[in-house]
Amino acid sequence: MASTETKTLSDTKDDMECVTSQSGQQDSSGIVFLHPAEERRLVRKIDFHLMPVMFLLYLFQYLDKTSLGYTAIMGIIEDTKLSGSQYPWVSSFFYVGFLVASPISAIALVKFPAAKVVVLTVIIWGGILMCTAAGHDFGTLSVLRILLGCFEAAINPGFTMITAMWYKPSEHALRHGIWYGGASVAYIFGGVLAYGFSHIHSAVKSWQFLFIIFGAVTIIWGIVMYFVLPNNPQTAKFLTTEERKLAFARVQGTRHSADSRKWSSAQFKEALIDPRTWLFFLLNIFTTLPGGGLTAFGSIILKSFGFSLYKTQLLTMSQGAFLLLFVVFTVAVSMSFKNARCISIALLNLISLAGALMIKLLPESDKISRLAGLWLISAYASSFPTILSLISSNICGHTKKATVNAMLFLGFCTGYIIGPQTFLAREAPGYKTAFNVMIACFVLNIAIILTMRQLMAWWNGKRDQERGQDNIVMGEAAENAFEQLELDETDWQNKNIRYSL
Repeated sequence: MASTETKTLSDTKDDMECVTSQSGQQDSSGIVFLHPAEERRLVRKIDFHLMPVMFLLYLFQYLDKTSLGYTAIMGIIEDTKLSGSQYPWVSSFFYVGFLVASPISAIALVKFPAAKVVVLTVIIWGGILMCTAAGHDFGTLSVLRILLGCFEAAINPGFTMITAMWYKPSEHALRHGIWYGGASVAYIFGGVLAYGFSHIHSAVKSWQFLFIIFGAVTIIWGIVMYFVLPNNPQTAKFLTTEERKLAFARVQGTRHSADSRKWSSAQFKEALIDPRTWLFFLLNIFTTLPGGGLTAFGSIILKSFGFSLYKTQLLTMSQGAFLLLFVVFTVAVSMSFKNARCISIALLNLISLAGALMIKLLPESDKISRLAGLWLISAYASSFPTILSLISSNICGHTKKATVNAMLFLGFCTGYIIGPQTFLAREAPGYKTAFNVMIACFVLNIAIILTMRQLMAWWNGKRDQERGQDNIVMGEAAENAFEQLELDETDWQNKNIRYSL
């Protein structure tokens, strides 16, 4: 066998660097060795192809999902005769559809190529969004929002699985941050578009134009994605034959988990008894509950500070800028410090807690300081890609990962369904109950993520004691990994794995 660099798994930080040597060749046994410089070139090539595609789709998805919030101050409530209690439900119904479709999406993403599932749902939801322009009352808007949620349910778990398929665990945080950055830019981009649409005065209402244009652009991008988003590294046309082998091998060597299309009942049961599954579930409920309300009522809250319609639309751009800043901060911390992901999530929730307290405690006349508080609240939302990267890096086994992702998004939907209901019409514009709930959520998130970190740190220490930190050298790990490429092992089965914190 070609010589390999002696190195323990614990020395590799977030992943088990199994594919490394100075040769960049295959030896007679068929084991692939990848030179670090060659690997960097390969990763850059993958990045340049995948990241723009995923970034833009997430931008369009976030625009589509939050479009109702823009139209709330553009006349949709009055034109469709929505009552004070009906508007929050129209917002919540999106996540009812999301909730119903999440387990279906999880199964579809295991049974079929994730890229194709995502593309199909993108085209369909774009059409549904265009139809929303024809919504004329509570009933039609509710049905359309439920359908929109059903078909957007595949995007987050699909992107998480695609990221895990192409990148090592140590690379996940940055890539999740890049494509999730589309949500931040969507705030900025959406604010500009909403400002422009607000100036339209014709038989077709400005809010109807917004739905039509957003939906049409999404359909077009979905068609483009069909041709440019590959199913997996082995079928990627933008890579050479040799690069496809290397792209597949370098990721498989870190996790012993094949891209299996077979549903495993054992892995499903393991996911249900893994305490992290339920911690992720609760974490996402308390993360998205504030977001559910702010997505629907953010523009209404801004306008209540005393800003005009046009200034309110433009100020939504500032929220996007702060969200992008917090995303960059989170990714920088995760990449600069070992095992800092959970800590960064706790810090972001602490910042949001400070913002919520500012809005709650400062006088209504101090609108600039309260606006700053609203900007700070957005910090919690930038923790979402880090949460996804924790799953990509720490949950192994195709079915187990799909199940945990499904549970994560069940929590995602639950929070978003409840969130708008905390904004009681009788409490406008202060919404005392809503901000009390937000404060509680941020405190609970800090407790949950620190508990999860402590649990995984304890598991790491236990494995080190049982197996030793230096018992597996690089060459042996590489050989073992490539002999078992067809295995679909979970992180509980593979005792060589050390969890990323």
